[in-house]
Amino acid sequence: MRDIKYSIRFLFLLLIIVGCEDDDEYVAPNTFVDAAFTTTWGTSVDKDVDINNYGSFMDLSNGTTKHEWTIPEGTFFLKGPLPTKANSFESNIIEDAGKVSDERTVHVLFTKGDSLTPIKLHNEYEEYTEFVLPTGWDTETNSSIFDTLRTVQKGAAWVLDYTIIVDVYDTIVADMEIRNLAGSKIDFKSQDVIDLKFGDALVFEDLSRSNNTSRPTTTIWTIHTIEENEDDEENIINVNEEKTIDTLVFNKRIGKFQGRLVSKRDRTEAVQADEETYEIPVTFNVTALDEALEQAGDVIEMADNSIEVSLSSKLVELTEDVSSNFMVEVNGVARPVASVSQNQLNADKLILVLETQLEGTDATNTVTVSYDGGSTTLKSVDERVLEAFSAVPVEVYVPIPVNNVGTVQKVTEDDAILVMFDQELDPASVMASADATMGFSAMVNGVASVVSSVEVDAADATVLRIMLSEELYRDDEITISYVGPGDILSIGAGELVDFGPVTVVPDEDNILGDVGMFENTLDTDWLNTGSNGAGAAEIVAAPTPDIVSDVVPSGNVMHLFAPDGNKPNTITSGTFAFEAGTAYRVKYKRYLGSTTSTAFAKHYFGDQNVNDQWNDPEDELGKWQLVEFTFIAAATSNGTVRIQPVPAGVSDVYYDDYTIQIDDNRP
Repeated sequence: MRDIKYSIRFLFLLLIIVGCEDDDEYVAPNTFVDAAFTTTWGTSVDKDVDINNYGSFMDLSNGTTKHEWTIPEGTFFLKGPLPTKANSFESNIIEDAGKVSDERTVHVLFTKGDSLTPIKLHNEYEEYTEFVLPTGWDTETNSSIFDTLRTVQKGAAWVLDYTIIVDVYDTIVADMEIRNLAGSKIDFKSQDVIDLKFGDALVFEDLSRSNNTSRPTTTIWTIHTIEENEDDEENIINVNEEKTIDTLVFNKRIGKFQGRLVSKRDRTEAVQADEETYEIPVTFNVTALDEALEQAGDVIEMADNSIEVSLSSKLVELTEDVSSNFMVEVNGVARPVASVSQNQLNADKLILVLETQLEGTDATNTVTVSYDGGSTTLKSVDERVLEAFSAVPVEVYVPIPVNNVGTVQKVTEDDAILVMFDQELDPASVMASADATMGFSAMVNGVASVVSSVEVDAADATVLRIMLSEELYRDDEITISYVGPGDILSIGAGELVDFGPVTVVPDEDNILGDVGMFENTLDTDWLNTGSNGAGAAEIVAAPTPDIVSDVVPSGNVMHLFAPDGNKPNTITSGTFAFEAGTAYRVKYKRYLGSTTSTAFAKHYFGDQNVNDQWNDPEDELGKWQLVEFTFIAAATSNGTVRIQPVPAGVSDVYYDDYTIQIDDNRP
């Protein structure tokens, strides 16, 4: 029996009293008549209770001429006052009370699980009345759903009949079923042993949820060793989950095991937690597979020079040094095995490391591995000992040449040149080299430059970080070349393939990022904070130029139109950091429409204003051109970037690929 959480305590009104209302066919007298009741559950629509617990019901009506509570079989009226905590309420049952009571307040004990337990209220009045009660919750309006109950005239009386549905949770009675993978039921309750081979599987189903009374929420399956004391048991299978059906695989150990089912229900605000354990009345006898444990599949030398030997089944944890039981031969000459270990991801694979590793040239030789069968440590999980094998061919790893791929990039921050390859490089080959720069050369603005260091990038092993002995700038023309031999190798001992000269691309370090690409709609990255008159700003497809040039926009562009002082004011939605005294280089593509008659536009970086002049001889209307200028930040700020056409005349201008970067050009 459980503690009682919800005694009568505060009996909140379940109903909202409406009282007498005008009706087309009825005029209420002046006497006061209304209907109302409340329960233990207050205004809650769901009325949940666990078995052998009780709920209270109170009729709060005025003006009744008859009143009755009617309860079903499996319920009993209790005599109050009731204790807030008790193991049993049977002593409070009102003997011979029957199933009907005319008491205004009743306490009802529930002894039978049923989600549709009816508690009926019958009231009679001399006059018509109606009332409103909540019947649910509208998630769209986030409000209660109400229903209006009206009395019905029967003879001289106005009658209200209403049924309160209580959801009674029964105690859990655990039960289960076992099936084979073909779906056939196993009559485990009438047999002593279920014989299984290691790796066999059975389907277990928790039948405790097959009715609507106890409603467990969690199923726990355990298969455990057989011990005199439960505390000494060791689980070989332990599954805890919400689903009722699971396939249990017996692949952890051989021997005789037993099992149990624990069916549980979580505690809620209204219903106590419950659980029951069912001891499965059968022994699971798991025996070893009939087949031998042997070497199976290819034996392969890996890129790290280890040799991987595949077996037919998973092994138990290797606890002894078995290297002396293995032999690798190259053209009949033994190569001592330094160590034998298990693959950490696949327990059916052994990893052999030789004292003298194989070379790529050994691919043309006869390389074999043998095992003498002399170790009892090498055994499967089901305790089969590994069979001896001899002269199994080893597939020798041939190093793959390492190719330069992708763009060679210069990092502005430290002048590092990043060269990417199609394989991970071995830092150990760099550390072991007397001169890791051997084979590398560089040209800066047509003049040979000294390569001062080469190392594998710590964040990406496919990248080499190359440093030159001189300071580099963004506008330098730099090339990198490699001509072997050199000492740097891949993880698989592959050598670098000659490349170059490859042009080094400087890091743009664009402060604006993608904002200056103008690919998003207006009011996303850029805002028009106020146009006057016919001034307009829009992000559109690039116009077809009147004069074709090498400068081509990359996608959508910003169009600013400002006729005769009617201008837009475009500004970034985000802010960007500018540091006092730092020189910044601004670059963008610009197109002047054929009707343009003004001379420049204003660009603001924080509060700093720079004019974009377009009255130079090379500036042409109807042509995409590349514009570039620098400015020095007068103050440190975190400000917006703003573009504003200049009044007087017509400004019809397009911008694209707007870039702001710290000025790193060669002085």
